[in-house]
Formats: sequence, C-alpha cells, structure tokens
Amino acid sequence: MGIKQYKQKLELCFTEYEELQILHLNVMKNEPMPDIARMTEDRDRAFEELKQNINYFVENAGSHGGINSLPALAEYETRLTSIMDVSEELSKAILKYRKNLKTDLAKMKQSKAAMRGYKAVNMI
Repeated sequence: MGIKQYKQKLELCFTEYEELQILHLNVMKNEPMPDIARMTEDRDRAFEELKQNINYFVENAGSHGGINSLPALAEYETRLTSIMDVSEELSKAILKYRKNLKTDLAKMKQSKAAMRGYKAVNMI
C-alpha cells in the first residue's frame, strides 16, 4: 500500500470521528435524554480505528513517502488538536447533563417524600 492509500484511509477515519463529535454535540444540546453510553462506545470505536491508522501511517510513511509525508503529519497533528478541543467541549456538555440529572433526581426524591407526608396527614 502506498502513501496515498494510507492517507485516504486515515482521512476517512478522521472524518468519521469528527462527524461523530458534531453529531454527539448536537444530541447533547437537543435531546432531553441522550444515550451517553452508546455515544461513548461509538466514539471509542472510531477513535481506536483512528489511532491504529495514525500509528500505521507513522510507521510506514517514511518508507513509502519519505519527507513528502511530513506535511501530512503536520496536518494530522492539527486535526488531532481540533479533535481534542471538541472532545473537551463534549465532556463539559456531558458533565453538565449529569449534574442537571442529579439535581432533577434529588428534586424528585424531595417531592416524593413530600407526597408521602401529605398522604400520611390525610390518613389521620
């Protein structure tokens, strides 16, 4: 496989991961009950494939592309930085969701306790 094929495969992996991030950010912003576990699994799978292909590219780029592969490596470094920035944004959205969920659950418990108290008073 030549440098062009390595780059094409890697490009597909980057694109898939970046598209997942955008999709998951939109889900976190727009869905009341996002499936965080499924989204995390999807991103973990896509990231593992991306990582494998980056490693494969780095290991083989020199022998197939020589110094011509250096600009591609610089581009991939930039894209990885962008991915990490979006991942941070996504992590913050998930933490905010979890915090709100805990707050809502605590309110529900308080309401449930209050309702039990009202029922007990009415039975007397």
